[in-house]
Amino acid sequence: MKKLSSFLLSKVLYKKVYNEFHEYVGKLWDVYVSSDHGMPRAIGYKIKKGKEILNCECRNINFYEDNDKVIIKGEGIREIILQSYSYLLSKHLLDRQIVDINGKKLVRVNDLRIAEMAGEYRVVAVDTGVLALGRRLGIEKIIKKFYDLFNKKPEDSLIIWDNVESLEMINNNLKLSVPYKKLSKLHPADLADILEDMDVNYRKKVFESLDEDLAADTLEEIDPEVQLDILENLSQSKRDEVLYNMPNDEIADILDEVDKDTAEKILMNMKKNDADQVRTLMEYKEATVGSIMNKDFICFNINITVKDTIEFLKEINPEDEVSHYIYIINDQKQLEGVVSLKDLILSNSEDTLKAIMTKDVVSINHKENIDEAIEMCSKYNLISLPVIDDEEKLCGIVIMNDLVEDILIPNWRKRLRKVG
Repeated sequence: MKKLSSFLLSKVLYKKVYNEFHEYVGKLWDVYVSSDHGMPRAIGYKIKKGKEILNCECRNINFYEDNDKVIIKGEGIREIILQSYSYLLSKHLLDRQIVDINGKKLVRVNDLRIAEMAGEYRVVAVDTGVLALGRRLGIEKIIKKFYDLFNKKPEDSLIIWDNVESLEMINNNLKLSVPYKKLSKLHPADLADILEDMDVNYRKKVFESLDEDLAADTLEEIDPEVQLDILENLSQSKRDEVLYNMPNDEIADILDEVDKDTAEKILMNMKKNDADQVRTLMEYKEATVGSIMNKDFICFNINITVKDTIEFLKEINPEDEVSHYIYIINDQKQLEGVVSLKDLILSNSEDTLKAIMTKDVVSINHKENIDEAIEMCSKYNLISLPVIDDEEKLCGIVIMNDLVEDILIPNWRKRLRKVG
């Protein structure tokens, strides 16, 4: 009889359990684990005998295999009161969605690899392969024959536990000090893809756990339909946090897709200045520059010194995408010039912005067509393009990255679909 130091959960579920006196105790129905120290650790066992369910712990437990037959032997088996932070492997993980952190996608848990480590049994890997599912359903041979038809061999698809994030970790039975810690390290674009594939309940739990900055960045990357679903299901406090950290042009894009009552309700909970800017953006026609311009930009008066400008920049700590160019305005808020961040740093600290600015600044009227903005950014190799109103007052900027993501890529996709 061979002792198993590593095995799949499906291999030991529903197998007979005996005590140290060789007496039949029941069948192993599930395994209670705690994840307070990384990999889930077995702390108890659900054993079924007839119609009776026993929640037990063992002073010592071992798993054996004899001629393909699994036997479980426990010593010091006794009933226990479950810990509030324990959960069940089969009930809470098998057939559930889990996040593959390295693969940056949602996968289905078809089996779990358990190993003995320092006298404790821990979940060390997740099996997401089709063979694992077939093994559990008793159709492993059928799956293998099917693959043989195509001269292929089905393989187990194991992901080590350190590289996954369970979506079941946050529930009434399990409390973690840092919810979804691994997910929070993903790039917002990757996290957005994962959230789009989640069901509504999981999506809400995960999104509520993100800090406001990551939540805002992630929401910007999500498809419009899912954006609306998230905002509608968020708590009011979380929604306010997220919108506060989003650019107003992104908020305007989202609110353009909701009904007027919902949009107005969201706007009423925003700061007046931000709400007014969003309303202004929403009034622009769809194909105009004003409809996609960003109201979050950096501008300073023409008479401010380089030293004061740098101090202001340190204080406001602007986002990277709006800090490439500093726009210079006069007392009437009309655009006078532009200074690159590099030129600002290399200039004499006592010089005024007027003395170091480039006067021949390329700009575009807010009523112009978006195609004109794309052409100008391409022609002059601009990262961002200042937008002026009919009185030549600076009213926003168009960021090249926004043009690519919001206009060019969707248009290319439409053309590819037509070709297909």
